[in-house]
Amino acid sequence: MLDRSNRLIYIVATNIATRRFMMRFANVRELKNKTSEILKLAEKEEVVVTSRGKPTAIIKGVTEEDFEDYLLENNPKFLAALEKVREEYLELGGVSIDQYLKNRKSKHG
Repeated sequence: MLDRSNRLIYIVATNIATRRFMMRFANVRELKNKTSEILKLAEKEEVVVTSRGKPTAIIKGVTEEDFEDYLLENNPKFLAALEKVREEYLELGGVSIDQYLKNRKSKHG
């Protein structure tokens, strides 16, 4: 629980952020009744979903590329494989991408 002074700072920061970025809010009932409209709005700007006046979710439009990135960034198997490769690189050494590109260019012209 925030004390009085921290709560005031939180409220001011929230007000500044929501005005600056013009965040839209929709409560759960609005989301249920106006799903298509809210999703269309979320393609352009983030929509904060509230339940009983408290934020519970943020709806944000994504492109196909963003979606692919999201899937990779949140895939435990992919992240584990990436970590394994990183550890091998640190253990065995390797070549930076800049050095690789330089070597490749000198070999292939």
